[in-house]
Amino acid sequence: MRTSLLRIWIAIGISGVVISPAEAAGVDLEKIVVTPYRIEENIQGAVDAVTVYTDKDIQNANSYTVQDFIRGTPGIDIVQTGSFGGPVSVFLRGTNSNHNQIMIDNVRMYDPIAANGAFNLAHLTLDNIERIEVVKGPQSVLYGSDAIGGVVNIITKKGSGRPHSTFSSEYGSFGTHRQALSSDGRIDGFSYSFGISHLASRGISKFRDTSEKDPYRNTALSLRADYNINEGNTIGTICRFTDASYEYDNSVGLKDDPDLIGKEKQISISNYFENRITDLWKQRLQLSFMGNYRQDINDKDFSYPVDYLRNWYLGENEQFDWQHTIQAAPWDTLICGFNWQREKGNYYYYTEYSGGSSEIHFPKVLSRTKGLYLQNLMTLNEAFRLNTGVRIDDHSYFGTRDTYKIDASYFFKSGTKLKATWGTAFKNPTLYQLHALPDPWFGGGNTNLQPEESQTFQAGFEQNALQDKLKFDLVYFRTQLKNLIDAKYNPTTWFTDRYSNVSKARVFGYECTLSFAPFKELQFNAGYTWQDTEDKTSGDELLRRPKNKYFAGVNYAPFEKLDLGLKVNSVGRRSDSSNRLLKAYTRWDLNAGYKLNQAVEAFLKAENITDVVYEEIKNYAQPGRSFFAGIKASF
Repeated sequence: MRTSLLRIWIAIGISGVVISPAEAAGVDLEKIVVTPYRIEENIQGAVDAVTVYTDKDIQNANSYTVQDFIRGTPGIDIVQTGSFGGPVSVFLRGTNSNHNQIMIDNVRMYDPIAANGAFNLAHLTLDNIERIEVVKGPQSVLYGSDAIGGVVNIITKKGSGRPHSTFSSEYGSFGTHRQALSSDGRIDGFSYSFGISHLASRGISKFRDTSEKDPYRNTALSLRADYNINEGNTIGTICRFTDASYEYDNSVGLKDDPDLIGKEKQISISNYFENRITDLWKQRLQLSFMGNYRQDINDKDFSYPVDYLRNWYLGENEQFDWQHTIQAAPWDTLICGFNWQREKGNYYYYTEYSGGSSEIHFPKVLSRTKGLYLQNLMTLNEAFRLNTGVRIDDHSYFGTRDTYKIDASYFFKSGTKLKATWGTAFKNPTLYQLHALPDPWFGGGNTNLQPEESQTFQAGFEQNALQDKLKFDLVYFRTQLKNLIDAKYNPTTWFTDRYSNVSKARVFGYECTLSFAPFKELQFNAGYTWQDTEDKTSGDELLRRPKNKYFAGVNYAPFEKLDLGLKVNSVGRRSDSSNRLLKAYTRWDLNAGYKLNQAVEAFLKAENITDVVYEEIKNYAQPGRSFFAGIKASF
C-alpha cells in the first residue's frame, strides 16, 4: 500500500503545470464538459473523444429513451433483445456490454445481481435530462469499475429562469401513445425541475415469424431540487424512478408465449453538498443510492400447459463520493477524491416444467470497495496539455488494484490538435459471479475471481476550419483485455463449470467524425467506425460488434418555425452466437417540428422509412416502417 501511495505522488509531481477551470468562464456552455476530468472544462481541452448532446439536441430528436437517442453515436453499438422493452446491451469501442459505466448525476447505474452486471438501458427515458456526455476510452482512474470502454454520463436538468412547464402527447404506430409533463425554474436561491411520463404500446412480437403482440408499459419520474445557501455553499437532491413491464416469448422453440412477462424497476437517489472552502479550493460530497429490481412471471396456458415461473432479483448499491478541486496556482489544478461503495443483492427462482420443478433461494450477499484517485492537468502557452492520474481501489474480496492514465494534446494555431492516451482500466466481478449457486446450466460462483483488466492506447488528430464551422476528428484505438470472466461448458461432464478468469480479447480500430455547419440553419454530421475484435482464447470475433458502421445526419431549419431532421445508420455484418451471421442493414429516420405559435409545437416522426427488415440478435424482430405524431405545449 505504501508503494502504491508513493506512485500516486510521483505521478502528481511529474504532471507539472495545469490550466485553471476558471479560465473556461465566458465560454459557450455547449462547449463545456464535465465527464472527462470531473470538473467543468472546455471541450477543446479534452483529449478523449467526447460526444455531447445538449437539451436542444434532445428536444429536437423527439425520442423516448436514452438508448434510442444515442444510437448512431460514433463508437457505440446498441443491441436490443426484441424491441419495446427487450433488454439492451451497449458496446463502447468493441468492448463488452459490462465494460462501460452508465451514470446518472455521478451515480453508477448497473445490476449487481445480474450475471455480467451490465445496466439495462431499455427503460431509461429522456425525461428531465439536460445533457448526455459520452466519453470513449479508459476512465477507471476517475470512475472506478466498469469504465474500460468509456462512460455515458446522463445529467439531470437544473432549473433556471422563470418557472415554466411543458406538456406533450404523442400517438403512433403499434398502438403507441405517450404523455409527458415537465417543469423547471428558479426562485431566489431555490431551483427545481421535474419530469413525469407514461408510455404504452401494443408492440410487436419479440420473435420473427410469430404473430402475438408483446405489449410494453413504462412510467418514469425525475425530480431535482437545488438551494444556494450562500455564494460558496449549495445543497441539492436528485432522484429518478422507472417502472417498466413488457411481454416476451419463449426462447425454447422460438414460439409465442401469451403469459410470459418481465418487470423492472430502476431507482437512483443522490444528495450533494458543494462548498467553496476558499477561492482556490472547492469540495463536493455526494451520498447516493441505486436499486435495480427485476421479476419474471409465467402462468400455465394453452400453449405451455406445464410451464410455470416466478422469480425476482434485487440489486442495490450505496455510494459515497468526496472530491476536492484545488487550484494550487493560476496554472495548476489538482483533483483528488475518495469513493466508497457497498453493493448487495439476492434473488429467488421457482419454475415448473414437464420434468418436474426447481426452486432456488439465493441469500443476500454484499461486497465493499474503497477508492482513492488523484489527477493533475497541465497546459503550456494554451497549446500543450497533459493529464496524469492514478487510482487505488481496495475490494473486500480480491484486495487492492492500481489504475493509471496519461493523456496529452497539442493545439496548433492552424486549428489542428494532436492527441494521445494510454490508460489501464478494470471491471470488478459481480455479486452473481462471486456467489452464484451451482447449477447444471449456469456456472457457480467463485470468490477467488480477479477483476477483468485492460490496457488501451489511442491517438489521433482534430482539425477545425472555416472559423470552426467545419470539424474533423480521426482516432486510432487499441485495447487489450485479460482475466475476462466466463463459465465454460464442459463437454466431458456435460455441465457448465463455475465462473473463472479464463479469457483474453483484443480490439483495435479507427473512428472518424465530420461536422459541418455552413450557416446557423443547416448542420451536417457524419461518422465512420472500423473495428476488429478477437477472442484470444477461441480466435473468433466478439459477438454482435460490426466491423463497419457509419452514420450521417442533417438538421435544417428553413425558417424559424420549422425544424427538419434526417439521419441514416448503416451497420455492417457481425457474428452472433452459434456461429451465425447477422446481415448488414441501413435504416433511415425522419423527424420534423413546427411551431404553431410561441406556446404550441406539432411534431412528426417517421422511423425505418424504407421498411428494411433487420435483426440486432438472431431471430428477434425489429419494427418496420412506423409513424408517430404529437403536440407539445409550453406554459
